[in-house]
Amino acid sequence: MDAESIAGLVGLAIGLLVLVVLSVFESRTYRREHQGEGMMHHWLAEHHVLDRMRRRH
Repeated sequence: MDAESIAGLVGLAIGLLVLVVLSVFESRTYRREHQGEGMMHHWLAEHHVLDRMRRRH
């Protein structure tokens, strides 16, 4: 590998790491603001998926 390929891979790795860190931060902030409910719970509730799941029990 030449130096340009290595630099590109390092840049890609750093970019992905930044995205993961921002996702974790946003997820924790969202849960704190919505009393522990995650984003997935909010989406499922908005699309009435949780109601369908509760009826089966």
